[in-house]
Amino acid sequence: MEEVKLPRLGQSVEEAQIVEWLKKEGETVQAGEPLLTVQTDKAEIEVEAPASGIVRKILMGPGADVPVLSVIAYIGSADEALPESGAVREGAQSAAAHEADVPAQAGAPAATEPARAYARPPGEAAEEVKISPRARKLSAEHHVDATHLLGSGAGGRIIEEDVRTYVGQLESARMTPTARRLAGMEGLDPQGLQGTGAGGRITKADLQAAKPAAAVPAGSVQRVPLTPMRRVIAKRMAESKFSAPHYYVTVEVDMAAAKAFRSGLSFKASFNDLVLRAVTQSLSEYPAVNARWAGDAIELVGDVNLGMAVALPTGLIVPVLHQAQRLSLEELSRAAKKLAEKAQNNKLLPDDYTGSTFTVSNLGPFGVDQFTAIINQPDSAILAVGQMKDRVVAIDGGIHIRPIMKLTLSSDHRVIDGAVTAQFMGRLKGRLEAAEF
Repeated sequence: MEEVKLPRLGQSVEEAQIVEWLKKEGETVQAGEPLLTVQTDKAEIEVEAPASGIVRKILMGPGADVPVLSVIAYIGSADEALPESGAVREGAQSAAAHEADVPAQAGAPAATEPARAYARPPGEAAEEVKISPRARKLSAEHHVDATHLLGSGAGGRIIEEDVRTYVGQLESARMTPTARRLAGMEGLDPQGLQGTGAGGRITKADLQAAKPAAAVPAGSVQRVPLTPMRRVIAKRMAESKFSAPHYYVTVEVDMAAAKAFRSGLSFKASFNDLVLRAVTQSLSEYPAVNARWAGDAIELVGDVNLGMAVALPTGLIVPVLHQAQRLSLEELSRAAKKLAEKAQNNKLLPDDYTGSTFTVSNLGPFGVDQFTAIINQPDSAILAVGQMKDRVVAIDGGIHIRPIMKLTLSSDHRVIDGAVTAQFMGRLKGRLEAAEF
């Protein structure tokens, strides 16, 4: 009998919350196959099965907060006896309790373009849905919750062909395994969605982002339990804001030269890649900005470990480009894209999101002109990047239309003096305007 333990997920991670078991008791699993997903304070992570066999017993159910290295399940052969221990009994009771506490997925996603043809009418209870025995069997085989589907049989009855058509939609769509499971459980139609994963694959985050939040009935208050990630975000942002004296410096950057430079590249690079590259080069010239507060000293860090904020449906995560000063623009662009894809697919490892020395947060793609960001400690500065937008500017007494981008640096005044920030931002602005990459 093989014990399934919650693995160590990083030096700072002491516990994680079980999100979903991808295998049920009695199902066969192969070593290395995803067995469950857990949520840490940083990301949702798939945990692989440590051995091949049958999932004999699940000790902790979804929603349970589990310390690392705790036994959470057993894998063995069909006739192998389970260990006689209180942990098995208590774990089974805990799993059942957590299953009961987790609210069922209610309702179906609102229509998008194209319309989600499989959505059950809002407000119709699952038990009221009529489904044929053959359709129920087929949906169970493919792990699809058929109660979300719109039936084409008599009286709206869900028939086998409805399930088969929907399963075909899922199988033909380019999706990650986690996204496909989510779509099947909630009856989501992936057709028409633009995937942000590797090769344009639809990720779990893409599906969740496409689902509008359910409307809160008038006169009511809806409580949303804090996830481990949201709890830690709240704690760290409050600590940063109230412990580090923030101040802000904003510059406007003429991106005309950078725009022309990008169009002449032999590889694809985003404007954010150009900003990351310019930031890395400027930090190498101003090590006082690539620093952190250590209580009794200021630490100047030799490597530029560049954090890049990535928004997920569950919260914000900052994967890190380690030793970015050693990367060319093309290498940096490739590494940034790979990290963003890992974040969207919940594939980040602890080393991917620790050790930053400076962070860049870009809300330009969301149409934001300018904003101020809270420092991601232990960094001492974070750069907020707005959208590049054509604006009317005066140059040498003439009126011109130029692509302008606004950059705002939030700095910790305990570490970085205003004059240093001004010099750094001036150098960053000059480098971008001269396209010195």
